[in-house]
Amino acid sequence: MKTNLRIDKVLEFIPTESTVADIGCDHGYVLIKGVIEGKISQGVGVDVSKGPLQQAISNLEEYKVQEKIEIRLGDGLKPINEGECDICVIGGMGGRLITNILEDNLEKSRSFKRLILQPMNSERILRKFLINNEWTIIEEEILILDRLYLYIVAEKGNMKVDNDFIYDIGPILSTKNSGGRDKYIQEKISKLQHILLNINKGKENDEHKVNEIEKLIEKWRSYLEN
Repeated sequence: MKTNLRIDKVLEFIPTESTVADIGCDHGYVLIKGVIEGKISQGVGVDVSKGPLQQAISNLEEYKVQEKIEIRLGDGLKPINEGECDICVIGGMGGRLITNILEDNLEKSRSFKRLILQPMNSERILRKFLINNEWTIIEEEILILDRLYLYIVAEKGNMKVDNDFIYDIGPILSTKNSGGRDKYIQEKISKLQHILLNINKGKENDEHKVNEIEKLIEKWRSYLEN
């Protein structure tokens, strides 16, 4: 199987011999590679689209792992039985959609021992949901490829948040001193500066909004200086 750094990063967070549900599994490569490497003992792949699932089934046969992985058509966690898997992987979609998937099936969500999430955006919404629903974020990492990919790993437990901005920068990421974290912060600042530029170009200058964005930029910058 070809090297895929995004898949490899997910597998780093999966303990050996885990049972894993991959929601939005696409062609099933996370589960397939996990089984081949001994990380996954049994897996369930779920996707809402028939096309990718047909390809996933073909891939299982090609790599001879069909006895250890089951593919199911369905929406979110609905095809998963409560307590069936220890770990849930959801990635490659927006943080709001990931939140909706977890929130719409709270009891099933809480039956997992670990969540491995890779939101493409709206990570504040996702972090806030996790922490407010008795999940502890135990790891956050940035993978730098064609763009920045954020990985959030959570386990059950209570987590205290000192200030509201932690939902933006992340409780673990905020403590790290790494190139990935700095690029993440710089990207956030750049987006906010772009918003400011558009506001200033407009006919009606919203002074209150400008002040709020400027304060937010300073908060992000304060972490670059730490």
